[in-house]
Amino acid sequence: MLNSSTLETTLDWQDNASSPHKLWSRLSCVLFGHKVSNVAFAAFRGKERHCPCGVKYLAQHEETRVSHTVSCFVFGHYYVRIGSRADHNEYVCRYCGHPLLFSVDRDPYADRVCFKKKVRYLCNLFGHEVHHVTARHGVHEYACDCGHSFLKREAGRSAVKHPPVCLLAGHYLRFTERRNNYDEYLCRNCGHTFYFLVTK
Repeated sequence: MLNSSTLETTLDWQDNASSPHKLWSRLSCVLFGHKVSNVAFAAFRGKERHCPCGVKYLAQHEETRVSHTVSCFVFGHYYVRIGSRADHNEYVCRYCGHPLLFSVDRDPYADRVCFKKKVRYLCNLFGHEVHHVTARHGVHEYACDCGHSFLKREAGRSAVKHPPVCLLAGHYLRFTERRNNYDEYLCRNCGHTFYFLVTK
């Protein structure tokens, strides 16, 4: 159920034509990338997703540049469990779509359906020590003990670092596959994945 603040946010996303901030929203998207929100996507009607700036985006055969959700990075992600696969429990942020993968035998959140988790900043600065999760679609999936996951072409990796281009320019996403109620997207520069709710 949507609370009043969530409803206001959703209406602001959908009522682009009358928004007094539309010009700034367009400029912000040009400079930093488009905004994403699973809360907004949950309230959408129709199969196409729209950014608050008015642009249709995240189509399956197009690349979309998305911005960082600063509030999640600074204050923490709000995760919900979406399933298990390859002996890992899988979670997604209900706001920005950031996923987590934890090995079932080392999952500190195994007894929770939803939880708040802050970013492990040391991993972001110095890189993630990763283990192999599975191979799919011609790439290899890795996960750090902090839960951060990546899809990379190279096999046998033990570490993954965030390239500066993603920090400065945001993520350039392409659709990979649909699982349950989420579409998965992959950043071409860093291998970071995002899960966005399917709109209907």
